[in-house]
Amino acid sequence: MTDPVNLMARRPRGVTADDAPAHELEVQLCAFFVGNEEYVLDIMRVEEILPPQRVIPIPHAPAFVEGVLHLRGSMLPVVDLRRRLLGQVAPETKRTRLLVCRLGTRRVAVRVDRVAEVLRIRKGDIKPAPALMAAGRTPFVVGVCGPPERLRLLLDLKALLRAELDRESRGPTAG
Repeated sequence: MTDPVNLMARRPRGVTADDAPAHELEVQLCAFFVGNEEYVLDIMRVEEILPPQRVIPIPHAPAFVEGVLHLRGSMLPVVDLRRRLLGQVAPETKRTRLLVCRLGTRRVAVRVDRVAEVLRIRKGDIKPAPALMAAGRTPFVVGVCGPPERLRLLLDLKALLRAELDRESRGPTAG
């Protein structure tokens, strides 16, 4: 499988670089739920996991952008993954969390329904997403892992938010 999300592979404990073929290298993934679906992100993208925080709304932002969060001197956009992926709004619960993620030089907070666990799996156990999932658009589900009864979808957060990141990098438009 090509490495569309640049997973940071690690050797299993006690294995040297010469001993481990690429498909045997381990990756750590942060597993979380949005609705009834379980998703995973490379743990190296996740800087911290926070309980819900006060978010300042931004007028005219896309519906899934809740606003901005002031976190230790930085302003982070907050994206509700339930709205982005499912088009639904869910009430905040005691299990709702914000994942502060790094996307290149940018940071973004993503709201998820709940965080499940941190997984350590072999890179070779991540299968490419079926080609039909992309349907001609930039795919943001780039892989699938886990047993058949509990498949987890590997998200490419950068691809999921690409249009918004591009708009942000162009700056405000005159109007």
